[in-house]
Amino acid sequence: EAVDQAVGVPTEKIAVEIKRDLDLEPADTASIDALIAAHPHVGVFVSRAWLAGLFEEPPLGEEPMLLLLRDGRVLRGVVPVSILRARTHVRVGLLGGAAGSDRVDLLAARGFETACADAFLAWVDDTYGRHGFVIRLRDVPAESPLWGAIHRGNAEGTRRLACQPRDMYTLPYLELPETRGHSLKSLDKHRRWLERRGRLRIEVLQDPAEALAAYESLTAFLHARWSGHGEGSALDVPRIDRFHRRVIPLLLKDDRLRMMRLSIDMRTVAVFYGMAAGNWWGYYLAGFDREWAGRIHLGKVMLAAAIDLASREGAREFDFLKGVEAVKYLWPVRERSSVDADAYSAHWGSQLHRAGRASRNAVAACVKSARHLSSALTWR
Repeated sequence: EAVDQAVGVPTEKIAVEIKRDLDLEPADTASIDALIAAHPHVGVFVSRAWLAGLFEEPPLGEEPMLLLLRDGRVLRGVVPVSILRARTHVRVGLLGGAAGSDRVDLLAARGFETACADAFLAWVDDTYGRHGFVIRLRDVPAESPLWGAIHRGNAEGTRRLACQPRDMYTLPYLELPETRGHSLKSLDKHRRWLERRGRLRIEVLQDPAEALAAYESLTAFLHARWSGHGEGSALDVPRIDRFHRRVIPLLLKDDRLRMMRLSIDMRTVAVFYGMAAGNWWGYYLAGFDREWAGRIHLGKVMLAAAIDLASREGAREFDFLKGVEAVKYLWPVRERSSVDADAYSAHWGSQLHRAGRASRNAVAACVKSARHLSSALTWR
């Protein structure tokens, strides 16, 4: 039975069903697709195509699960989780957070957010409470129902969780109907320069082999861009590279991939790796041939082309996802935010882990302060 998107309250207590694979019944697949359509800016990272890569090769030591939240037989919510068993506690995380998914959350039908979030936390407490647990929340939207569930549990005394925020991220996005007709005149001359170099082609790739070939080009562009900078490009990491090679054909099959290639004659010079769900487009990665581009603002031209195509396809939102690079603010964006936090149970094991982490953070802060002081004295 497909999920009912109407506002309502559960007819029964929300039950949690554990799935250790993504082999779902057709009715559940339809329900999850409806949830994704209702929450596209999060939902694409909870789609079966995206989760397939995380289930196939999860982060080291983590056990992936998909929790189905049911009101009787009706699916009201879904949340992907990962379980990591440590010596003193169990770590429960949202699968994909801080591991490739720019944001991840519990998805619930309208009117069932509170019941589903409470049911999820109750399941964690009932399953792992006697062992001690830490709920690791990474890249979770600030408007997630999970934050309210944690607060309610503490306020009502039903479960005590010490919630410790760790970081917050800004998520710029563009509402396309409000910006229709907005263009960057400064890019016109760069596009003309491009067209003088040869035959300009901008394509949305529909063939899996071509999409993977464009991904190869993107990998090379980003490797060259970040070579010699810290740890280099994220796509240089073999596990992350394998993940994208798995999910790109699956996203394409589900019509969620927007892989765009900009070429001059037969040479690929820029690639846009995006995703879509309903009337939402997301900008995941992009790269271009810097050596070939010279003074041409090739990255901006590629991004402008993607925004234009999203608008022509009828998208209402172009989401720049995680990151506040200056190029994103060339457009009149709005902003959301996501939060990293840890929620610790009252068990001694999780509290010991909390104390150890706090001590390590304090030592790191002292070392950082000492370095700054040393630099200041040396400068004087």
